[in-house]
Amino acid sequence: MSLEKIKTSRKSPKRLRSSIKKDAIHPALYNRLKLPWSCDDCSHFDHKNESCTLGYNAAHHRKSQQKFEYEMSGQFALCRFQEID
Repeated sequence: MSLEKIKTSRKSPKRLRSSIKKDAIHPALYNRLKLPWSCDDCSHFDHKNESCTLGYNAAHHRKSQQKFEYEMSGQFALCRFQEID
C-alpha cells in the first residue's frame, strides 16, 4: 500500500464525549425577548455553590460564558433541562 493511500484512509479519532449542542438565536429576538439562557436564570442552579443541582457542568452555561459565545458566534449552549422560576 502506498504512503499516499495510507494518509487518505486515516480516520479522525472519535470524541470521548459529544460536543455541546448550540442553538442559533436571531439578534432581534435576543434584544426583544427576555430569554432564559443561562444557569443563573434556572431553578436548578444553586447560587451559593455556583453549581447545577442536577449535577451538570454549569461552566458552559453561565451568563458571562453564554454572552461571550453569543457575541462570537450568534449561538447559545442552551440547557435542555432548564426550568424557569
